[in-house]
Amino acid sequence: MKRVGFIGLGNMGKGMCKNLIEAGNDITAFDVNRTALERFEGRAVLAADEMEVLENSDYIFFSLPNSNVVESLVSRFLEKGMKGKILVDTSTSYPPSTRRLAKAIKEIGGGMVDSPLLAGPAEAESGELLLVVGGDPEDVAKVDDLLAAISKSYKHVGPSGNGHLMKLAVNFCSLNEALIFAQLYPVMAKCGISPETVYDCLNNDIFDNWIFRFYSEKYVQENYRLDFAMQLGLKDLTYMKRLYEEMNIPGFLLDGALDLCRATMKEQKEGEVLDFSHAARTMYEFLGLR
Repeated sequence: MKRVGFIGLGNMGKGMCKNLIEAGNDITAFDVNRTALERFEGRAVLAADEMEVLENSDYIFFSLPNSNVVESLVSRFLEKGMKGKILVDTSTSYPPSTRRLAKAIKEIGGGMVDSPLLAGPAEAESGELLLVVGGDPEDVAKVDDLLAAISKSYKHVGPSGNGHLMKLAVNFCSLNEALIFAQLYPVMAKCGISPETVYDCLNNDIFDNWIFRFYSEKYVQENYRLDFAMQLGLKDLTYMKRLYEEMNIPGFLLDGALDLCRATMKEQKEGEVLDFSHAARTMYEFLGLR
């Protein structure tokens, strides 16, 4: 049994935390959302704050919204002390930031593994996530059983930051694909071909993949249920844009994707969270079909 902390019990975190508990680990959990935290009443120690998680745990999982939140929390952890502890960041964070944090943690005797997630909440719940993992081999080895508890498989892709870098590559491809079809179905509808017909024609060996099926179902049914927030997709694509800018190269396709995401975000009302698929609804509105 390992003493494991978990911070961030949202759509992805709640499933991972559940699977770590079921694997027999001693869990201390925290979320700023009290309702999310109370789901684990009787199954984990419900911490009063993040510092209690740090104190009670040798291994701490993060499932947080962005690098700014991760950086702020790690800064507090570093002040408190992380010697002998390993942080596993499953968030989609900015790779250069991850590398800086990992270096700082290593200097005081701790370790950091970046282990972002592929797939969605259903896979997090079932423990069948795919992971891309960055970190020193000895740190990855120490959390091998914990990663196995939340995933179908993981791939160690090199030193700290490489996991988050590979996740950006995956999201660059998958989110752009989702936006391509978000534009295609409405445009074809405007031209007189129904979404159902478009799907039937594209549903073949060429286009058959998880992203195509997952988002096409939403676009054809116009069911924009919340699975992956548009604001998170915009954040991930913005991280890729930062990498482009640091390399001083143009965005081309990326810039168009960002424009559509930003146009969609303008429709988000206060207190509302739009799903990434809502980009199709935005296109229908541009075309005067909704």
